[in-house]
Amino acid sequence: MTENKSETNKILTQFNDFLYYEKNVSENTITAYLSDISHFLKFLEHREINKDNTEDYLINLSDFQYSDNTKKRIYSSIKAFLNFAMESNLIDKFEILNIKTKSKEELPDVLQVSEIENLINFYNHDTFLSSRNKTIIDFMYSTGCRVSELCDLKLSDIDLSEEFARLDGKGNKQRIVPIGSLLLINLQLYLELRNSIHKANSVYLFLTKNFKQLDRTAVFRIIKSTGSQVGIKSKIYPHSLRHSAATHMLEGGCDLRTVQEFLGHSSVSTTQIYTKVTKDFLEEAFTESHPRS
Repeated sequence: MTENKSETNKILTQFNDFLYYEKNVSENTITAYLSDISHFLKFLEHREINKDNTEDYLINLSDFQYSDNTKKRIYSSIKAFLNFAMESNLIDKFEILNIKTKSKEELPDVLQVSEIENLINFYNHDTFLSSRNKTIIDFMYSTGCRVSELCDLKLSDIDLSEEFARLDGKGNKQRIVPIGSLLLINLQLYLELRNSIHKANSVYLFLTKNFKQLDRTAVFRIIKSTGSQVGIKSKIYPHSLRHSAATHMLEGGCDLRTVQEFLGHSSVSTTQIYTKVTKDFLEEAFTESHPRS
């Protein structure tokens, strides 16, 4: 199966199609899985894919400085690939080693509302890029969207009259999120400027300076650069805005199920991590306000 490069590429292509068309897996997850499998096959070189060699690779993962979450994903990638290969009769069947990983429940970084405001207000609507950056930051916080959802957002996904946006989440699951009054203003001003530029004729909402579809790395640079310029000391990423939105909603009294729907989580257990963040907030509020604190 791993005898030559062309054969390996053929197998990876088949696995890619299986994930995309049959399992309806998101493109970002497929990219991560294929990367994991490529490393696995490179480790094997010309050795057979069997129980001993697979377990050898999985056990040796502990020698690498991977996070627990990354190790967990790699195990998942390889298990999915091996099941596919065995069902397709590409390799002999064998029982896959079941290695359980315990992910550390790290609390997400949460920005203060004032820090969010500073990020948004750092920009104005004087130029296309400034207007775009301002609206991107506002959109990510106001809708709690993922960076991939932001980059894939099309003009047709925005309804300013009804004040909602349609997001394509993981596994191509769509959800509707409201457009708040302040975001609505920024979107309108950004779109006026965008529509005045003849070259900005892409179907995507947020574009590069060359009026192409924006990618994830560009959004990371925008958020990190803006955070540095407004003086935010903690590490800041696009996901920080999503974490902050969820936490601020819970602190404001929103119930967990509603936040789950807002974020597009398939399970409420994923959303529950935010209750750990708000625990500190509740303890502080209790201490300051309750007569018997």
